[in-house]
Amino acid sequence: MTRRQVIGWVALLASVLAGATLLDRVHFPAPQMILAIVVGGALALAGKLPAPMPRQLSCGVQSMLGVLMGSYLEISLLSSIGMALVPVLAVTVATLLISLLVAVVFARFAHVELPTATLGLLAGGSAAVVAVADDMDADPRQVAFMQYLRVALVAVSAPALGALLNNSGEGLVTEHATLGAAVTNPDLPYWMIVGRGDQVAGLSIAVMLCVLGTRVGKRLNLPSPALIGPMLMTAVLTALGVSHGYAPTNLFKDLLFVLIGFEVGTRFTKPVVREMARMIPGMTVTIVALSAIVAGLAFTVATFVDLQLSDIYLATTPGGINAVLATAESMDANLPLITCVQSMRLLLMVLMLPLLAKAMRWFSARQLEMPEPELAV
Repeated sequence: MTRRQVIGWVALLASVLAGATLLDRVHFPAPQMILAIVVGGALALAGKLPAPMPRQLSCGVQSMLGVLMGSYLEISLLSSIGMALVPVLAVTVATLLISLLVAVVFARFAHVELPTATLGLLAGGSAAVVAVADDMDADPRQVAFMQYLRVALVAVSAPALGALLNNSGEGLVTEHATLGAAVTNPDLPYWMIVGRGDQVAGLSIAVMLCVLGTRVGKRLNLPSPALIGPMLMTAVLTALGVSHGYAPTNLFKDLLFVLIGFEVGTRFTKPVVREMARMIPGMTVTIVALSAIVAGLAFTVATFVDLQLSDIYLATTPGGINAVLATAESMDANLPLITCVQSMRLLLMVLMLPLLAKAMRWFSARQLEMPEPELAV
């Protein structure tokens, strides 16, 4: 980037952070994420972005997000959920299966290749899915567009649906601590960037987790190693209680959500939207239908377990984990439940990718082996 472009990005990020702070004061849900998506999409369509976001920055944001997510998995709080976690996890598995069935229907009616439709509508792990699109004989551009349209729709709709389904007077009462409370001091001032008074030590641990976690993720050939590796390593460290004060917090955490929102919004450039325009109506209907089915499953589970309906929906949304986490925090939701289920679905999806790759190769091979129908003479 040139100096002028860097200044442009800094001014843009500062403006969105300031706007999100004002929206936060009027209790607008997930303002950092949603405002960044809207502003980023508008600037991308208008061709007014200062410059493309550097890949190194995106990887760094993903790594820090992994550290943040890993710090949420507090074993002591998860024990308070008990057996109510089982049916919610069952909804998570059902969501993945339903997304596969919906993809088959969409591929048939929208005339899209099945591998592309399957990866494009797979709930969760958009970065990992896009990364393996080439290896699974799918169109990476269409997969990326479908994934990030799904993320954007879920990110915008999750706060509204969460508030609509919220029945805060009922359900299991849990500890509503700050995100990552096991490693974060909630009394720190807003300008602090990690969850302890010694900012240098806390940030050093976070950076170490990012670097080592990413290397471990690459060594294990995980999709999106910059996100999954640090998340797994931080989750282990959090569970063991070896250290504290390394989770991004306050200003730094808000900045991460803003950067992730921009990463989603800036993908909606005019050429991409024009090329994919024919898919937007069908994709939108499909994603809305998928969200409605998941909301229906959440409503069903809520009749059998002592949990709030809004918490179950936020825990099982078809993607948009970043927006869901920001929404959950602003709503004082059941954070242990939501973060555990969302993280486990992400890991389950990652484990499914190799199996899906084999299934797609088998399907492609069968398609090539099938003889073409003979024309009647």
